[in-house]
Amino acid sequence: MRRSDIARMLAAGQAKIFRDNLKPAKKEQWRWCSTITKSNKAQETYDSIGNLKPAHVKEEEDSIQYGKLEQAYQTVVVNETIANGYWFSMEVAEDDLYAVVDEGQQKELPRTMQSKREQDIAAVWDGVFTSVGADGAPYASNAHPLKNCPGKYNDNLADNVPPSPDALINAANKFNHIYRHNGELMDTDATALLCHKDKMAIWQAILASNLKAQELSNTKNTVPQLRLIWNKYIHQSYYHLIDEEIESVIMQIRRGFKYNYFVDKKDTLNVYFNVTERRKAAHINPGFGHVSSMGGAA
Repeated sequence: MRRSDIARMLAAGQAKIFRDNLKPAKKEQWRWCSTITKSNKAQETYDSIGNLKPAHVKEEEDSIQYGKLEQAYQTVVVNETIANGYWFSMEVAEDDLYAVVDEGQQKELPRTMQSKREQDIAAVWDGVFTSVGADGAPYASNAHPLKNCPGKYNDNLADNVPPSPDALINAANKFNHIYRHNGELMDTDATALLCHKDKMAIWQAILASNLKAQELSNTKNTVPQLRLIWNKYIHQSYYHLIDEEIESVIMQIRRGFKYNYFVDKKDTLNVYFNVTERRKAAHINPGFGHVSSMGGAA
């Protein structure tokens, strides 16, 4: 950053400089819709295990049928290095009347890193319809194969329809038909609904109405009561019903923010600041943990 880049900030007489856009967000939305996991190496492995065969009736003198546990699907998450930095000349530092340099270091630099976290978690959620998991199917799919029950599949892909009471009920009901790897029913239910903030008012009306929302009817509203999670970074139409007891989308953190700076004392006398972190946003649990809809998007 040269003096010409912020020439007006170096001149006395500025009544006020708008700099709210440099402040980090007060709310980290990615934390509401992901699980933080700790990493201590370059990559981490998330494995899963199948189920024993179902219990059976043993007739007199018949042999007991013995089964075994075996590994199911494995996901490997490789950490990435995320970085940003900025520089300024010695002259800028000396002539900076309004602490613009300090704002860049203390606010704007960490804000960009925070924004990148938001974008990365949102990209994982937006990608569930196309990104393929360890079981060979997209993370939101009607064809998740069960390890110990060939020919049977889990379906966590809701109808591609806009928000409505019926859409919510139909999506929530899919949790009633999620199976363990041996084909037995899984104990899982929706506890939260993730949507873009643009759609929050619509979903609030659907969830909170005493009567069935969006209809001229005296029918009592019987939709599942879910915790509403909004996010400004995900696709405006997509919505996801989540079982918060099951980890699915994670933020794997190897190392948090680390700040460095150095001065080029030999040549330019420029000052350089940077910040790095090592992490990865990912999905680790194909077929479990959420039911997702594109919300009527083309």
